[in-house]
Amino acid sequence: MPPQKASKSQPKADASEKTKSKDRDWLTTAELATKIGWREHALRDAMRGKELPGVRRTSFGYHIESESVDEISKVLGAPPPKGNAPKRKAART
Repeated sequence: MPPQKASKSQPKADASEKTKSKDRDWLTTAELATKIGWREHALRDAMRGKELPGVRRTSFGYHIESESVDEISKVLGAPPPKGNAPKRKAART
């Protein structure tokens, strides 16, 4: 069996390196949803097609200015109620 060649790709980042950097001044939809008490998918649905202050659509998702969290929260209002999907029934025996 031939010896394996060294990988030319960059080594994978440690878990500590994967954490979001603290020096950015914008939020992701997940971070905004956590701050204002919404679920992420409901928040994205509510934001779709609206011109909200401090929100910019990018090719990767939304770029939300951290200073405009209060304004966005006022515009969107209270979070919608969680869905009431039926719970799974116990497996039949």
